[in-house]
Amino acid sequence: MKKTVAPSLIAVALATAGVATSVQANDWYLGAGAGYAQYEDIKRDQPEADNDEAAVTMFGGYNFNRYFGAELGFNNYRGAVDTQALNLSAIGRLPLSERVSLFGELGALGWDSDAQAGDDGVAPLAGLGLTYQVSDLVDVQARYRRIEDMGDLQNNGFETDVNNLMLELVLHPNRGDSTPPPVAPVAPQPQAETTYETRTVTADAAIYFGFDKSDLSAESRATLDEVARFANDNPEYQVELAGYADRIGSAEYNRDLSMRRAMAAREYLMQRGVAGENIQTAWYGNELAQGVTDAERQLDRRVDAKAQATIQVEMAQ
Repeated sequence: MKKTVAPSLIAVALATAGVATSVQANDWYLGAGAGYAQYEDIKRDQPEADNDEAAVTMFGGYNFNRYFGAELGFNNYRGAVDTQALNLSAIGRLPLSERVSLFGELGALGWDSDAQAGDDGVAPLAGLGLTYQVSDLVDVQARYRRIEDMGDLQNNGFETDVNNLMLELVLHPNRGDSTPPPVAPVAPQPQAETTYETRTVTADAAIYFGFDKSDLSAESRATLDEVARFANDNPEYQVELAGYADRIGSAEYNRDLSMRRAMAAREYLMQRGVAGENIQTAWYGNELAQGVTDAERQLDRRVDAKAQATIQVEMAQ
């Protein structure tokens, strides 16, 4: 029987298990799956033992950051081998896009077989999988796992290497709660008395959008209300709106998305009494996007609003 774990699987797991700087707050998860196990190079004294059997798993884990986590699982390998097992694994994850990630697994599996006289032991395991994030709560993933040297021929009537393929559903109850704090507009400075001087005052603010969204949230409307109030209090004003997007997606699509965000802010300001001829709009797509992590990309999904007015200020003598 072969005694080596597939080296390509170990390399993937180790390469993706580096410590990262972006941490998701309290991202624990629970999952379950079903599939089949192929018993490769099986030695057996049970003629009825098949080379393929059904397998089920339940597991829980914790992501320390986007790239590294740990997982504890229960596994049941059915049929003539009649084996239950607990595994403890390090999980290394490599994001491929906003929703898709590749992961590698490296750990140990403690098995307990009831076949014949029964026996237990520990076997090394390595795995590779692909995850798709359906929503903030739900992931679906496919996982391949290789287990070396499970069973004992003398006590259990079998020894085998296991190729295990599973389809799994994973729940993340705490994922996705990251809304940036609203930015309050700058209030006009109080005017001094006596002589007058012409000055320019500004009020700056930013409003944020969800992923691939251009509709205004309640927080965004409240911020734009402050910009409209500034404009109504200062008759000689101009408002500049600049739309942006994160780097997910093509440059052309993101430019159109940033335009829709800027125009949504412009339409709302006009509804609040701001004259359309006094509003200038621009959109830059992902040209100035800097975000790498989920929280940083949230800051790229925005419209910057700048209101400027000319006022007469009383100057102290």
